[in-house]
Amino acid sequence: MQASDFDLEADLEYGAQQGVNTFKNNRMVTFNADAIGLLRQQIIEAVGTETARELLLRFGFQSGYADFLQMKTSYDFDTEDDLLQVGPAMHTQEGIVAVEPIEMEYDRDEGEFYFRGLWHNSYEAQQHLIHNGESDHPVCWSQMGYGSAWCSGFMGKPVLELESRCVGMGDDVCEWEIKPLEEWDERAEPYVDALEDFFAEV
Repeated sequence: MQASDFDLEADLEYGAQQGVNTFKNNRMVTFNADAIGLLRQQIIEAVGTETARELLLRFGFQSGYADFLQMKTSYDFDTEDDLLQVGPAMHTQEGIVAVEPIEMEYDRDEGEFYFRGLWHNSYEAQQHLIHNGESDHPVCWSQMGYGSAWCSGFMGKPVLELESRCVGMGDDVCEWEIKPLEEWDERAEPYVDALEDFFAEV
């Protein structure tokens, strides 16, 4: 199977009477984006921006890692590239953000990895702007957690996704990079600290 063949809607099973929708036996739930945005804002107000970022990074990581394991075991992909690229397809089809990969290079045997791309229509950036206005730092925390998890699962070692541009900062698009922890500078430290326990499970 190629990544371009993936169709989330085709494999979703709707249990209208039971109130349980599943994807490959995993329960999937749908919430209004404004409601999630309000919850996100309530978390920020309750515990502060730094702790909120940590919590949402972990939330995104758990989501991304669960999706990766489910996809890896449920489909027979033609190539390693397809397994990697179906992550952005999944994130897009879940309605979180439209992912546009730009550059991708990796060598699993050598532990080398680099992935760069853009996010369009990030719900997380949109909701942050609604509640907080423009930020002085990237705000797509759960999305960074998701990409970090998917690619860490793919590589079998921790890699981290960070934004270099973010709509939540007033940029016209969100731009991201994913690479091994040792290749990041001090900017990555709070993200690595937040995900330390999760990286240990990869």
